[in-house]
Amino acid sequence: MKKLIIGSICLFSLLACTKEKFSVNHSFWYNTATADDLAAYGIDELTLYVDEVEIATIDAYAHYTADPGCGVGNFVFTDMMFKRENKTHAYKILDEGDSLIFQGSFQMKQKTGCESTQLVHSF
Repeated sequence: MKKLIIGSICLFSLLACTKEKFSVNHSFWYNTATADDLAAYGIDELTLYVDEVEIATIDAYAHYTADPGCGVGNFVFTDMMFKRENKTHAYKILDEGDSLIFQGSFQMKQKTGCESTQLVHSF
């Protein structure tokens, strides 16, 4: 009887476990030259959309001189992912007049934790 109870508890514990998700970041950034181009064309704000969902709006002149690294940037997209999971997302960045400024796709891998994409635009 004791073995049956212990066996039942072990089986229940295994079945009750859920997969844990981990927070993974992808940052988007651009340098001074791109920020200057945006300003020269009168672009004041940029809005990031990932998979058609609005993520954030920023001042278009906010920029970095080098890759800011994991989890920071002009825009940061966070997704909850299972261990060893990979996902591909589409992004677009529009200005305040809803004109398309940047677009593309990026892959997120749970095992890397985070990555970044430098946005480069030549007008």
